[in-house]
Amino acid sequence: MKKVHKLKVSDTIPFKLLGISSHENDYRLSWAVNRKLGLSFGKTDNLTIQNNLNTETLEFSVFQSIQNDKSLKMNIISNRCPDGFLIKEMKNIDFFLQIFGEASAAYLENIAAKLKTIDFVSAVFEINPDKFKKTWNLPAE
Repeated sequence: MKKVHKLKVSDTIPFKLLGISSHENDYRLSWAVNRKLGLSFGKTDNLTIQNNLNTETLEFSVFQSIQNDKSLKMNIISNRCPDGFLIKEMKNIDFFLQIFGEASAAYLENIAAKLKTIDFVSAVFEINPDKFKKTWNLPAE
């Protein structure tokens, strides 16, 4: 008798996502987030995306913070570069705060409320990543 193994691929997104609108530079935003939330975002390798329409390579800045107990990992990812957007459907978003790990709804609300108190942040809101699953280029971890 032949054995059949089925591979189940999870459709769930492994992170939570907040959109941030701010006119400031990425490094200034990460500095302000560090001060406001008591985190330690630092610059990491840029996210590089190959544009499907042509052979153009797009690069988006990434700042990363990992909590000491490694229970939460966060990325601040720019949605803009000189040649385009990371997620074209969200042109009104300047940055994404990507949160990996167990983050409750109350925790997300608390982070969003604190981010809104930063002078140069004009808006913060939760984004349902399932809506953009097919079109985004955000890192999976």
